Amino acid sequence: MRKIIKLLTPENVHIEYELAGLGSRFTAFFIDCLIQILAIIFIRLLMHFMDFDLIYIVLELGIVDFVLFTYTLILFFHLAYFVFFETFQKGLTPGKRCMKLRVIKSTGAPIGIFDVILRGFLRLVFSLPGFFLVDIMFVVLSNKSQRIGDFAANTIVVKTDRQKKPVTLKELIALNKEEESSSNVYPVDNYEYNLLKDFLERKLELSERREVIAHNLNMYFMKKFNLEKPHESPYDFFEEIINLNSK
Repeated sequence: MRKIIKLLTPENVHIEYELAGLGSRFTAFFIDCLIQILAIIFIRLLMHFMDFDLIYIVLELGIVDFVLFTYTLILFFHLAYFVFFETFQKGLTPGKRCMKLRVIKSTGAPIGIFDVILRGFLRLVFSLPGFFLVDIMFVVLSNKSQRIGDFAANTIVVKTDRQKKPVTLKELIALNKEEESSSNVYPVDNYEYNLLKDFLERKLELSERREVIAHNLNMYFMKKFNLEKPHESPYDFFEEIINLNSK
């Protein structure tokens, strides 16, 4: 059954996502693990062709220490893989990209490097035998299909497509500016803006010339904005123009 979540960002923007289920998340994880295995095999072959003496290291460390050392390197590589891709691809890994999934914050914002590291570390912990079942149960039973790493980092995994991505603050500000500019019915350039502003600030000093200048400005902007007749209250008209163009 599909799970839809509606998020309200701090900027009061509503975003709707479909949550990723256990099947798609497991498939993405399997693809990522397969890529890591292939990378390890490639590194091992490269070491072989470079005549890297692995037997010498085994004899120096001993079998037990060598196994522990190798296991530690694999865990570090596993963690680094997810940290690298989810940080620089904003919540994506090759596996998630194939399954059209993305990790985002529960607020709808992109995840940060601290979130990625925390999720990755807890992924390692709950990948151990006996623990991974706990993670699976959390994904199945939680309202937002979150595993323990998601709860800790306040993240969710959502379904997306190539056109969708988390909304950033920069994009929201740009969108807000576009909306403001489209709602400005009296756009003016810098010269006109400064002229009106200077007139309103000095109107008390102009005495009897004030009304003549106000009339001329009123006629000028009537023609500029294709108005049928001059504004009945020029000073309110000028204030409105200033306010619309001062943001």
